[in-house]
Amino acid sequence: MLMAASTTRPSSLRRSAGALALGVGLLLAGLQPAHAQSAAGSAPDGGFSELPRSEQDQKLQEQGLTRDDLAREDALKKLRSSTDTDFYSTPAQLPAANGGVVRSEPSTFYLDPVKLIKPNASATRIMYRTTNSKNQAVATTGTVLQSKAAWRKPGPRPLVVLSSGTQGMGDSCAPSRQMAMGTNYEGLSLAGLINAGYNVVAPDYIGLGTDGAHTYMNRVDQAHAVLDAVRGAQQLGMEGVDAKTPVAAVGYSQGGGATAAAAESAPEYAPEVQLKSAWVGAPPADLTLTGQHIDSSLFSGLSFYVMGAAEDSGVAVRDRLNAEGQRRYDKAQDSCLVGTVLADALVPSEKLTADGRSFSQLLGDPALKAYLDEQTIGAAGRHPRVPVRIAHTVADDVVPYQSGRRLAQKWCASGVNVSMQTLATPTHVGASLEGIPSMLVYLDARFNGIPQTSSCWRL
Repeated sequence: MLMAASTTRPSSLRRSAGALALGVGLLLAGLQPAHAQSAAGSAPDGGFSELPRSEQDQKLQEQGLTRDDLAREDALKKLRSSTDTDFYSTPAQLPAANGGVVRSEPSTFYLDPVKLIKPNASATRIMYRTTNSKNQAVATTGTVLQSKAAWRKPGPRPLVVLSSGTQGMGDSCAPSRQMAMGTNYEGLSLAGLINAGYNVVAPDYIGLGTDGAHTYMNRVDQAHAVLDAVRGAQQLGMEGVDAKTPVAAVGYSQGGGATAAAAESAPEYAPEVQLKSAWVGAPPADLTLTGQHIDSSLFSGLSFYVMGAAEDSGVAVRDRLNAEGQRRYDKAQDSCLVGTVLADALVPSEKLTADGRSFSQLLGDPALKAYLDEQTIGAAGRHPRVPVRIAHTVADDVVPYQSGRRLAQKWCASGVNVSMQTLATPTHVGASLEGIPSMLVYLDARFNGIPQTSSCWRL
């Protein structure tokens, strides 16, 4: 087995490194000039634009952001008027089966907001039926990318379902909308997969772009949206994409949670899907642990996203906030990621609650605790039936490393073949870039027939 790996992986590594180098080049080239000038005059919150440029730069640096991030946020604001909203409207009647396609149409996908670089694939936007955690049939959307690269591995060309990391809560944040504007930060991963020859489907998640609230990090909603995206892609009649097509699932951060939830839900919810493996990056498998980790931090605004999903499920969370907390909560429900981070970074959460408790303390309230417990991935009786790689950095400043490690331990205890990779790059964002070649090499090995070596013995 080791000899087989040594003859295959060097070329895989070269291809992956090339893909990453290309992707980073595209990122640096693509995110700079288009809206850089207008970004300086776009106030993200609280008189930012009125500050001297040096103070603006200092504030951005403290929050781990750049002016290019502001340019991206500015481009997102234009999506409501530039993207066909009719496509995202739910019809009166949905297909009878989950994954049934409501409508589809050719779409565009740019890797940069200047709209100069397109990936080596054709893009189709789809709306399809899925079922949410309330057992209601709903419509959601996504994008299918048909690679034009040659497929040289043994067996048929696979379909990879890529679940996006956190985009935000507003409809304009939906990945399929951002692809058309060249502002989807998952472009590096998508380009790497496409260039490696994989066909890809990227779901938007329930309520992100479509009717209703985005049910951020709801385990069932995300799992179903991912698996039904695969079913929807298989119904488009694309060459090489059908019910017999081998499938792999990948995702990082929110996408890692969605991928993990889909992998452990597939045996019951979508047993006909030919899922072969899953790559799970930095999964927020324990929302209570993650909520405590980000409380009053640079990324504390993400707590409002989880609160919004809990509120949609009937948990009264908003009324636990004071007037300022409710103002920030309401704004977050229609914001994208960068705007939320800028608005709420480092705000002490005890100053936002009605009774002066911190967000970490609110997590212990019975109704909210019960909701968060329902979202835990890796609970008894749920586990994947395929090999899984979990990749996580010890120095993750958003999703604690223990969240990924404990998930690996739970799955191992259920007999799953889990490979646990500790990423070397610090910070959540930094590790996501290291994760791209990791993911590509992992898929290359699986679809070249190399058996996965389990890490369970050392966890």
